[in-house]
Amino acid sequence: MRLRNAFRLGLYGVFSILFASGALWIYADQMKINPEMDTEMWQQAAALLLSLHGGTAMVTLLLLGALGPAHVQRAWRAKKNRTTGITSIAMYGLLILTAFGLYYVGSEALRPWISTIHIAFGLAVPAVVVAHVMVGRASVAAVTPQAQARGAAAATLVPADAPADAVLVKVMSKAG
Repeated sequence: MRLRNAFRLGLYGVFSILFASGALWIYADQMKINPEMDTEMWQQAAALLLSLHGGTAMVTLLLLGALGPAHVQRAWRAKKNRTTGITSIAMYGLLILTAFGLYYVGSEALRPWISTIHIAFGLAVPAVVVAHVMVGRASVAAVTPQAQARGAAAATLVPADAPADAVLVKVMSKAG
């Protein structure tokens, strides 16, 4: 169930910004507590990256919502790429829950745990996306020769050397 090019590229772009802003935030967050660095600059960079990350996450939620009917339901019914699809959905769900927890849970005891889980799974997203795409493309490549064989068998109902108008006459006579 390949996505349309514009949607797929948009999704990859938003995921890339989300990943980069999160990874760079981790770095900036570490640098702002380093006494040898300009802590004010790193504090501002961390705040900017976190804002970019949060805003991009909102766009990602919209795109993930659009994936439901456009991709997930069709693939599920076709029994395609379920293992990596379920893994992807579970990971995105966990990232959404931990993001909610980071934003709304006030417990200072839970916050480091939630943060660690969010960071660990966030850093794993590219690997899961690549695995999902590769498994999906491999399954399409495996099905294509079979589908072509079925298509070729169906095409032999009308001889290949038959004139085009003879084919049209046969089709029209069956329709009437």
